[in-house]
Amino acid sequence: MEGFMTIFKDYDIRGIYGTELTDEFAEKLGYAIIKFTKAKKIVVGYDSRTSNLKVFSAFATGVTNSGTNIVHIGIVTKPLLNWISIKKDFDLGVIITASHNPKEYNGFNFMLKRRTLHYNNGLNKIEKLINEKFKNSKKKGEIISRDFISEYVKFLSSKLHKKDLDKLRIVGDASNGAAGEILKKFMEINNINCELLFTDPDGNFPCHNPNPLDDNALAVLRRKVVENKADFGFIVDPDSDRARFVDDKGNIVDNSYMQSLVIKDLLKKHKNSSIVIELSARKILSETIKRNKGKEVISKVGHPYIIDLMIQNKAIYGCEMSGHNFFKEMYNLDSGELMMIHVINMYLSQKKRISSLIKPLDKYIYLGELTYKLKFDADKVLLVDKVKEYFKKNRKKLSVKKNFELDGISIVAKDFWFNLRPSNTEPILRFRLEGKNRKKVEKIKKEVEKILLK
Repeated sequence: MEGFMTIFKDYDIRGIYGTELTDEFAEKLGYAIIKFTKAKKIVVGYDSRTSNLKVFSAFATGVTNSGTNIVHIGIVTKPLLNWISIKKDFDLGVIITASHNPKEYNGFNFMLKRRTLHYNNGLNKIEKLINEKFKNSKKKGEIISRDFISEYVKFLSSKLHKKDLDKLRIVGDASNGAAGEILKKFMEINNINCELLFTDPDGNFPCHNPNPLDDNALAVLRRKVVENKADFGFIVDPDSDRARFVDDKGNIVDNSYMQSLVIKDLLKKHKNSSIVIELSARKILSETIKRNKGKEVISKVGHPYIIDLMIQNKAIYGCEMSGHNFFKEMYNLDSGELMMIHVINMYLSQKKRISSLIKPLDKYIYLGELTYKLKFDADKVLLVDKVKEYFKKNRKKLSVKKNFELDGISIVAKDFWFNLRPSNTEPILRFRLEGKNRKKVEKIKKEVEKILLK
């Protein structure tokens, strides 16, 4: 049972099915989650993974033996599960998913009273409860099957601007995940000319790598966009909480560029509104918010921080560079489907192709997120401090304007800026560096690596 502890992550529970995440664990988790939440009615769904029925059955045994009823909604996306959990006022929403992880994995995400459960606000306590001995309730709970897909599609359709839809031609990729039926119904109801790829739910993911951040996973989508002379293409991961886009020329669009276009469009309709971005976000996001008279709110990296700041600041939108997009109209949660709709709305309000719209945004050199694996976990803080001291000592020489320590160390200089932060769960440092010219960016990268790799 001790081996189960390794699958409790920062924001969810996730592990390889059969070895790390077993049916025995799922049943015990069912008991533990009810003991912790005291939930009387919960809604449970899952993505397309092959182990889902076994995991659900075991989890449901623990839940119903605790006296709690389950509303079972089958294969659904994470955004649908979260939305219906809040809209219908369930005590608890549960989706069985490992998101974009390989097919061997499975996991759990929880929505408790409008807030996602993460390690510091509940999963840590559930982890401690797993090893307890549980008694069955005198009255067993029931499992009731329901279908909320049509209701969710109606909600999504209400966010779509209908003008000029007949001129739109797009391609979408459901990654053999849970979004296939939702996307098919949405496109059909709204008469959108969209060729949908890989809509059949298949947990073996025969289409491609389920992670949309893998450029190779977009190969078919890119080809189809060009063949169809489409306006753009989009892809969602198996639980559809992330989206990524391809322009009219079949080129992959940087997430920050598409987010910038959506931010600009949203601020036209919601002037002076707050937008939440990560502290390590690309500079174009900050510039877009300020140029369009929005209020920039800087967050630590991570879903819970973004969601909390959206609520506190009544923000209309928040985003992560990984492709997660959070919307006020989605109860401040992320949705790949809703991001797709906002991109449609933005595009139809313009008179330019996506490739033309993103061209002026491509103005800085960015090396992507670099990761450095360390031998000892304790070295993370030590190395971040050394980098901080180096740039403090060379402040004038490197034209450093400011530094702050919201999450790791962030340095802003005249012609470069970066964030170096430690992973919360592994002996890893994550480094995002951007600047005005490649020579300077490469030089700063070498300076930082001299410290990290010494």
